[in-house]
Amino acid sequence: MASIIANIRVRRLRKRLTSVTLDVGLQSGANVNDWDIPDRLEEEVKERDKACVYCGVPMVDKMRPSGPRRSVATWEHIINNRYIITRENIARCCVACNSSKRTKKLSYWMHSSYCEKHGINKDTVAEVVKKALETEWG
Repeated sequence: MASIIANIRVRRLRKRLTSVTLDVGLQSGANVNDWDIPDRLEEEVKERDKACVYCGVPMVDKMRPSGPRRSVATWEHIINNRYIITRENIARCCVACNSSKRTKKLSYWMHSSYCEKHGINKDTVAEVVKKALETEWG
């Protein structure tokens, strides 16, 4: 019974966050990218996340002819809900971390063999990820 109540509360919270996010993020006819991230938020996150928020590898926007694919930046929803479009949920991470995390819950993924192998833990991730872990939204 307790888990049913908890699931209902989570759904209600996500619904409220989604409603607020869409109202704030898309007002005033803001331009958005392919992932519905408004231009202003995209620029803010690009400025903040110059390295992968998980492993710290420096990132580039486009793959260089001779460069590794791993360093290419990808968009990440820390909480796996594409409708939560906030600076607390949108981040940039490398292709390898994004491919490993996929749709896993953040706190679950942080204990994966991938994270162990790459030295990724609650102390090494970017501040935006630490905050997500602290609030147990991951």
